Amino acid sequence: MTGCCTLPPREAPAIPLWINGRPVLTMVPVFHEVRESATQRLIRRVPLVDQAVAITAIDSANQAAGLLPAAMQTFLNDLANALTELEAHFAGLSAVESHTHLDTGKADVTNAVAYVKTLLAKPVIAEVRPAGQGDSILAFAGAGMPLSAAVKLVLPVIVRGGAVTLVPSLDAPSCALALAELCGQCGLPDGLFNVVFVDEAVALSLVHQPGVQQVRLFGPSAWAQRWQTAALDWSVTCELVLA
Repeated sequence: MTGCCTLPPREAPAIPLWINGRPVLTMVPVFHEVRESATQRLIRRVPLVDQAVAITAIDSANQAAGLLPAAMQTFLNDLANALTELEAHFAGLSAVESHTHLDTGKADVTNAVAYVKTLLAKPVIAEVRPAGQGDSILAFAGAGMPLSAAVKLVLPVIVRGGAVTLVPSLDAPSCALALAELCGQCGLPDGLFNVVFVDEAVALSLVHQPGVQQVRLFGPSAWAQRWQTAALDWSVTCELVLA
């Protein structure tokens, strides 16, 4: 069960954004609440930031420098190993926030690791991204498989030399945030992977920001169809990423 609150309760700390390689705590008037399905205990407060804050993440992505091919191989290998070592942690985050069994959370991690290994086996790197010389990708994730969603939305773009600002599902924010931090620990340069939390109105406004080259979607079919319908009026391309 989820909802919104205007006065943040004390029992659950707000989670940060991830912008330019570091966590960012923000003071906002509205938080999205994430609760345990069985007990209704409040477990996450997700700050809904305004357009100005979200644009700082897009600007960070547009200014970020990419990885050399050899460094990309090392990054992907280290990330696959780290996700495997942290399987229990990510599986727990995925299961709790998706309101599923732990086995489903483990399957999410297994799927994500397997996908990283496919990129590692055959990376496609078009060119090394110079600092401050590129547009970036805006990615939206719907409900379900939060770690796999983040991995499949973000990593192929980075491997091709791009940068991403990810807007995760507000009901399952933690896997994306933890993945962004882990990517930094595995050698990903600052700014290539940013995470922000916004409501739908702000999300739609970000599509039209200068420097946004493409929008990527990953989520349930009904959710994706609604976004694809909205995309008919966009000047940027929209890609649906399959599960």
